[in-house]
Amino acid sequence: MEEGGVNVIDLTQADESFVKELIGLGADELRECIQCGKCGATCPMALAGLEFFIKRIVHAANLGLRDILLEDSSIWACQSCNRCVEICPMDIKPYEVIQALRRAAIKVESCPANTYEGLRNLYKFGHAVFPKGFEERRKKAGLPEKPPTALSFDELRKKYQEVLKQTILEEIAPFPLD
Repeated sequence: MEEGGVNVIDLTQADESFVKELIGLGADELRECIQCGKCGATCPMALAGLEFFIKRIVHAANLGLRDILLEDSSIWACQSCNRCVEICPMDIKPYEVIQALRRAAIKVESCPANTYEGLRNLYKFGHAVFPKGFEERRKKAGLPEKPPTALSFDELRKKYQEVLKQTILEEIAPFPLD
């Protein structure tokens, strides 16, 4: 929140149980962050002018600011470039913090609608982005209707689904894993 042109964080919103939840969801080294700012200096999100870029996200996660983080779309803006991971002197893997936050958001259904569609497509077809009408375009280009991926190999796709059923997706998926 902003007061008089200064960003102010209301620490009464801090929730230690949220920090523990994030650590349990994969942000193992979250507490090791020293806020050096190297991740933020290399983050394309910061260059895009988003209010929350990786340094601020990690800081807010460390403070346990559940509502602020789960209501802000910044955690979905991360492009997974992993520059933050490569440069972090404490090896906290900031991208893993983003992933843990996304997992927490999905658990409480606080994410963009296309996220659910992407997860469903990933599970069902082996592709998060599943463009409609691709078969005809591939055919016109002289390619097989189905790309040589999980779409073309039902047995492999089924094995892939079995692996996914053994991950946290089983717990958080907002659709049946059948």
